Amino acid sequence: MWKLPNPFINAQNEEVRNPADWESQRAYLRRVLTEDFYGEMPPAPDNLKAEKVFEKTVFDGEGRFEVFDLSFGPGEMVHVKTAWITPSRKKEERPVPIVMCGGFVNEEIAQFVISEGFALAVPLFDEAAPDTKDYQEGTLYKAYPTYSFKVIVMWGFLMSRVIDWVKTLDCVDPERLVIAGHSRYGKAALSCAVYDERVSVCLAAGSGCGGMGSLRVWGSRFGEGTGAVETLGSMVRDNFPHWFKESLADYGAQEPSGHYRENELRFDANFIGSVIAPRPLMILEGLDDTWANPYGTMASFGAVSEVYHFLGADEKLAIHFREGGHAFNLEDWRAAIDFTKVQLFGEEKKIFWYTRQESDPVIARDFRAPSDTEEAPKGTATGFTKEQIEGLKKMLTGRWAFGEAGLETGMEKFIKSLLLKAESEGKE
Repeated sequence: MWKLPNPFINAQNEEVRNPADWESQRAYLRRVLTEDFYGEMPPAPDNLKAEKVFEKTVFDGEGRFEVFDLSFGPGEMVHVKTAWITPSRKKEERPVPIVMCGGFVNEEIAQFVISEGFALAVPLFDEAAPDTKDYQEGTLYKAYPTYSFKVIVMWGFLMSRVIDWVKTLDCVDPERLVIAGHSRYGKAALSCAVYDERVSVCLAAGSGCGGMGSLRVWGSRFGEGTGAVETLGSMVRDNFPHWFKESLADYGAQEPSGHYRENELRFDANFIGSVIAPRPLMILEGLDDTWANPYGTMASFGAVSEVYHFLGADEKLAIHFREGGHAFNLEDWRAAIDFTKVQLFGEEKKIFWYTRQESDPVIARDFRAPSDTEEAPKGTATGFTKEQIEGLKKMLTGRWAFGEAGLETGMEKFIKSLLLKAESEGKE
């Protein structure tokens, strides 16, 4: 099994051991992501304008639906239509805005979000940055043709422009800003949080390859190498060459669920979460969403959790699993809003979501937070020590993430097989 790159190793190949040095390390990790993965983006424009083009009352008077045309850039040529849904409110109440990347918000979810005291901004990107191999036909590329950013980061850049606008409004709380996204838009939401320090909370659902799913480590809920997983090669070589830097194609295999040279990359998904740290980050996944790499996402979560632990922010990183496939459904949103309320308002946690535990298995890495240990525990050929597997089984038995249905469909059997293999190898 390949190992995830160590986020505590700096540009001088030295280990960062003092949390006070993390800001410079974050800058280094961000630079690696920019150079090798995301590409360069233009500076924030200074001519952003917003024009209301539609409005109506919704949800039996409980909400307000408006559409604004945001424009900016050279000759104000970039336009982003943005749906803006706000709760009916008393004058002194100011909801927290959520900038939701992409259009995966149905009426039920929108009504739930505003009923919880949030406002929802949903920008539409087709005109500015179309999701096609001909993305250069979009107005964003035409406005900034000399920059190397591709479509995923273009969407993240556009989310930041929506944040520019939201912060000018007196009807919302401008100091608490949440971004959210699912699937390809989850990748974009993460990229926005990497570069935009104004993001208070990031909610990334089913982000998979190019998001929180590891590029090196992949598999379904049943472990490494299982299931049909979107990998770097199948993404950038075949399906979506317009999403990230072209040079990534040199590192991924042509076929899906195949490895090639991903282990030679300087970064992996854990660098994304490490740059966002210590700001609150929730990862939301469906256990049957094999294409989004549940196993590799769990590996990334474990690696990022060491950074949050290093910074004294264990409770600000969470992962939530549910039964089911590729979606950002109401169950996910209930968990996401609960997490956000805990982080922004100190409310009591009402829904179970998982945070780092000392008993967590060490998956595909040989590092821990430097303040904790000089040497990470060594795994068996199965990838875990016996103690780590027992810790994982304990979490599963306690209905940590998988629930009864997960155990019934084979996860308990899989864990027991790992235990038996570890015992047969005679390794503790």
